[in-house]
Amino acid sequence: MLFDTYEQKGLLFNMNFKEAEAGYAAYRGDLVLALGEVGDALGHRKPPTATIKNTIVLAEEDRIKLYVGSLDELALLPKVLAYYQADFAPDVRVILFVVNINKPLVIEAGGLSIATIGMQEGLIWNELIDIAALDKGDFKGQSAAGKIVTVYRALADYKPKGDKVSFEEALTRTVELKRAGRGPV
Repeated sequence: MLFDTYEQKGLLFNMNFKEAEAGYAAYRGDLVLALGEVGDALGHRKPPTATIKNTIVLAEEDRIKLYVGSLDELALLPKVLAYYQADFAPDVRVILFVVNINKPLVIEAGGLSIATIGMQEGLIWNELIDIAALDKGDFKGQSAAGKIVTVYRALADYKPKGDKVSFEEALTRTVELKRAGRGPV
C-alpha cells in the first residue's frame, strides 16, 4: 500500500488513520515536506521542518486520486509536488487550503490545475464536505476510508473558483496572514 511506503520513508506525521477498503487506501494526518535532520548516532530524525497539515488523501492502486491539505505558506507548493506528484493519478484532484492567500486561485503547476482556497482557521474536513455539498448524514455507517471515498465521488463535478494563474503569479498574490492559533480556554 502506498501509505505503508510513505510510513517507511518517514513521510507520515501526526497520523489520524491509514486504512484500506474496497480497492482504495485512505490517509488522514500531516504529510512531511522536509524531513528533520538526523538527531543521533542511531539515525533517529528530529521532527520535520515543514509539513502539509490535516491532509485527506485517497489512493487507488497506489495512485493518488484525491489530495487535500493545508499549507501555512503558498511557497511550500513546490515541496508538495516534489514529494508527492510522482504518485498522483493522471486525473488527481488537488485542493489546498492556504493560510497566506485571501482569494481562491487555480494554480497551473507541474501539469496540474490545483485549487487553492484561503483559510486561516477552521477544519479542513468540514470545509471539504461543504465543497462536496455533503452533510453528516451522507456518511452514516461508513468507515473512515469510506467517508473519504464518498467525498471523492461527490467532488466529481467540482469546478474550482478563482483566477487561473501560474505558480509565479500566485506568489505575487500572497498576503501577510498567519494561521489562527487556539489554546486553552
